Amino acid sequence: MKNFDDNSVSPSLILIKYGVIGAVLSFILTIITQYSGLQEEFSETLGWVSFLSTLIINISLLFFALREIRSNNGEFISYGQGLGNATLLGSIMGVMSGGFNYIYLNFIDTGVVEKQMNLAREKLEDQGLSSSQIEEAEKVTKLMMGPGVQFMIIVLMSTLFLFLLGLIVSAVVKREKSIFDE
Repeated sequence: MKNFDDNSVSPSLILIKYGVIGAVLSFILTIITQYSGLQEEFSETLGWVSFLSTLIINISLLFFALREIRSNNGEFISYGQGLGNATLLGSIMGVMSGGFNYIYLNFIDTGVVEKQMNLAREKLEDQGLSSSQIEEAEKVTKLMMGPGVQFMIIVLMSTLFLFLLGLIVSAVVKREKSIFDE
């Protein structure tokens, strides 16, 4: 079992700090998209800008978190430790982001899901689907847009996304002890 120095910080506390920062930044990005009107006129450009913003935020947070863990561990971190911490960071960010989303959908702006359902219905009508096909699609969409299902999807996708980023960032940040170091 690893013994930490009196002045070192637990990796879990570092990950919680960066997880909260990431969840808040993600929530702010979502709110900006929601209230700027950009989401109603969703375009491919908005999708790419949103994806790249999220990617830059997550890579930066992961890099800084792993670097801080490494500096608190005598400047050493293995690839496996980095990957494990990246996955844990993704889980923490997912739970926090999912919680923010759940609170937002249930207590702050309860009409968001209905607005999204109306937009989806309009797009399905524009595609020329019959009313029975639209009703079936709405059932599935309504299920997927429920706050509980969205919470689970956010947690799973955040964990998976940070795991995949961790495969790369952990390789960059790792600094393993020599077999001769004690």
